[in-house]
Amino acid sequence: MLQFTGRFTRTTKNVGDAKFIANIANPNVNESLEELYKEDSDWNNVISSISSKKIKGEKAYQEFREEFSEPSKLLDLGLTPSISTTVYRMRIAKWSPERFIRFGSKQFQIVDSVINDEKDTLVFSIKSYLPVGWTSSRELFDESWDLYIAFYDKENDLLFIHSSAKDGLVKRLVKLIAEDATQVKGEYVFRALAGLKRLKLQNVGLNKNKKGLRYSMHTGTEINEQIPDIEANRAKKSNIFGKGFENGKLVSIGCSHKGKVWAMDSDSLDQWIAWCKGVGKKILDDRIDTNEVMKTAMQTEELDEFPNIPALAIDWPIEILRKNEMKISIKSATWEETLINCELLLSDLPVTDPKEIKFILNNEYGKHNISMRIKGGEEVAISLESNLDIKIGEQTTSLAEFFEEHPPTIFLSDTSLIDGAFRYYPNEDYAYKYDVNNIEDWDWNGVDISVESQTANKLANSVQYYTIHKILNEYDLIFDDDGAGEIADVVAIKNIDNNRLVVDLFHCKYCSKKGGVATPGARVDDVYQVVGQAEKSVKWFSDKEKLILRLMERERGRLKNGRTSRIEKGTFEDLANLARISRYADFKLGVSIVQPAISKAKVSDDQLTVIGATAAYIDEISGVKLRVIINK
Repeated sequence: MLQFTGRFTRTTKNVGDAKFIANIANPNVNESLEELYKEDSDWNNVISSISSKKIKGEKAYQEFREEFSEPSKLLDLGLTPSISTTVYRMRIAKWSPERFIRFGSKQFQIVDSVINDEKDTLVFSIKSYLPVGWTSSRELFDESWDLYIAFYDKENDLLFIHSSAKDGLVKRLVKLIAEDATQVKGEYVFRALAGLKRLKLQNVGLNKNKKGLRYSMHTGTEINEQIPDIEANRAKKSNIFGKGFENGKLVSIGCSHKGKVWAMDSDSLDQWIAWCKGVGKKILDDRIDTNEVMKTAMQTEELDEFPNIPALAIDWPIEILRKNEMKISIKSATWEETLINCELLLSDLPVTDPKEIKFILNNEYGKHNISMRIKGGEEVAISLESNLDIKIGEQTTSLAEFFEEHPPTIFLSDTSLIDGAFRYYPNEDYAYKYDVNNIEDWDWNGVDISVESQTANKLANSVQYYTIHKILNEYDLIFDDDGAGEIADVVAIKNIDNNRLVVDLFHCKYCSKKGGVATPGARVDDVYQVVGQAEKSVKWFSDKEKLILRLMERERGRLKNGRTSRIEKGTFEDLANLARISRYADFKLGVSIVQPAISKAKVSDDQLTVIGATAAYIDEISGVKLRVIINK
């Protein structure tokens, strides 16, 4: 539809530019539409990304489609139901899917239907005739279509029902196809929240036993305050919605005590069934304590001052990361640079005010000092030592004003995050040590470990150069991404039969000198920055094609300026081919920190604790295991 509109306006005179109008305030849009609706979204990139996901999903759907031997127009329509269900126990019920045929009535009729060969999945559509609201006449009707899906999980003896209809005559359908099935309600439903890592609750509705206050809705810091009432049974959970990480992927989940479970997304029939099976396993798990799930969710606190917890890294706000970096630039009165070649770094300048934190905007034009100060009322104040603007598309804004509206994200050593005047922290204890037996100790003989970057001169005694040549034979393409805006110091990719890509990110760090000598040891400061870089880089795993396309842009920019190629092994054509393969390939991802300043023989508990917290964080949000490479 979007492409048709664009072609129409390009080929028809006197029509003007195409406009697409959408309700961006609607909280129920799925993730794909949400990306399209973002201001200044690059629709070419977004639609390409959506298409890539559809191509991979289509293969799985066709295998699922083969389970239906009978022809069906319904399945040929490419159904993408919203991800939602009500759940029923089938203990004494008899599964009779063929009885759905009695579901029709004078107001609506079944138009198309299909049951798979295993007799566990029923899909049908109905056409309803509803009186219009603007007349009492019975001669005029609205015609509407709705989809119903029933899936019987025989292994767990659970029935899942989906209905797109608002009135959803689900109970009537259940009486026909599974009489005596009992609906899952109440606390059992909230078990669906279990297992999500770094779960951030966005909305919590509670039924309270208070005169004059039967129901209340809570968001943000208010949620923390309600947990004691829930534990003491002074309030009962009514509906909850949140987002977290499951199996290394960001997911959303909503639950209602009335029995509905949903995600803010839509997908194919086979993916809906897979999602239902996952929900069902949690509902049947009697080990899950739903109150404990609430307690272990991410907590929120409003800050009066910055906490006394070491900061590992600082990164652009999520509002920036979702946009096309090539259409964003930072500019001053004398220079302009695309965001792809800019980065934010924590500053080494001393800070005496606990309400203030200092950081740097770094690019080839220098380091530009910025400070962020908590001023109260959930707001921060930004000051820059030089006037800088940010240009997004055609809109230019003061960088200070932009950061005040969209503060950068600060990563702390306890895996908590600071976003403006708020800190989001896990209730779980991450104070465990990284297993020293999993650490790799390389022989750094002949390397000046005080020299980190190989630079454009390919310094053979540098940490980066040594790392590249140590792994050279393990990959098909190796990319030197060192510099402002890097994904990692080294990005290494192996292509396995054009259908599986191994992508490993290597973050290198040097050993500082003391008395003119660089000596490996047990200094915890040698850990902070390199693990911070590792945490920042995980964001690229959410869109692997974008990661590779970014490398291509970085290479073009390097060559355009007449400088040495970033590609250490392979060619630009190889990189372009990997970008094409990434649209349908499976991935094996890796993150490594390379810090020869740490001695395995002398490694301290403090160092292992910081590395351990970072490893847990990376594992939870990406499913990737951290690789640690140090000195002997």
